[in-house]
Amino acid sequence: MQIESRRAEVTRMNRQLADDVNLSSRMQCVAQRFEHISTLADVWRSELLAALVQCQDFHRTIDNLHDWLNRIDVELHDVEPIDLQACQSELRRKHSKLKVFMKQHLCISVTVLFILALMSCYRY
Repeated sequence: MQIESRRAEVTRMNRQLADDVNLSSRMQCVAQRFEHISTLADVWRSELLAALVQCQDFHRTIDNLHDWLNRIDVELHDVEPIDLQACQSELRRKHSKLKVFMKQHLCISVTVLFILALMSCYRY
């Protein structure tokens, strides 16, 4: 009788051990899948962060360009009209003032365009 009860107990323990081994194997599989998904999530997070930084830089650049163009527009509206009937000294003075204005904006424009060209070549 004791042998039979021991046999039943040993059989139950063997089944439990087999179930534990099966569970351990399944847990290892789940852990590997979780590790793979976690790695993919880290890669995606890094790529999204890089894209966000690029978008922020682009937005900041566009805002700066918009402000720059608005300032030029305001300055152009403030330029005095030239009366072609004015005396030559007055025309020369206004012409000189207009040349200075245009040279300044040309220098600024070339600089801005150069910076934009550099930024377009720069990759994250």
